[in-house]
Amino acid sequence: MALLIVLAAGCAVAPPTSPTTPDAWVARQSTLARLTQWQADGRIGVVNGQDGWHASFQWAQQDPTYRIDIIGPLGQGRVTIQGDEREVSIQTQDGQRSTAPDPDLLLEQTLGLRLPVTGLRYWVRGLPAPGPTALLQTDAAGRLTRLEQNGWVIEYPSYAPSSVFNLDLPERIVARRMDLGVKLVIEQWTL
Repeated sequence: MALLIVLAAGCAVAPPTSPTTPDAWVARQSTLARLTQWQADGRIGVVNGQDGWHASFQWAQQDPTYRIDIIGPLGQGRVTIQGDEREVSIQTQDGQRSTAPDPDLLLEQTLGLRLPVTGLRYWVRGLPAPGPTALLQTDAAGRLTRLEQNGWVIEYPSYAPSSVFNLDLPERIVARRMDLGVKLVIEQWTL
């Protein structure tokens, strides 16, 4: 819980939300969909019931291939997740490697935590994942402020200017599903 308080301390006030502004959202969504090669560096905090942890992450996406390195505090522990649309592998700090077709299930089996890697690939850019969406709210600039999809509630408390397509990209993302909470703080976006 202290982790979330520390991470939340720097949160900016969320921009006011409104029903989706069709023109701004459509233009933004089209541009973001073309963003298929990128890197995001930052911090992740996860709370699962009474348990929680935090780490740094480096996510390199070269659609459809990705590599996510999760690095524990002070360099203690590293988990590397690599995959594409067909297969994903996880290598832990001790060198053990596991492979499966479903990244979310593999993370649960390996780390005991079911994180939405498949959805996060889209959500981290401020896009809904393919498939049905229960709720989609944007601000006047067409930026997502709240998304409900696949049982997850994803909120975007703040965006930061970026040289990537000259767009504001998500700086903070909070995703919740039942008693699982994931918070990403993105410190740098690069192409």
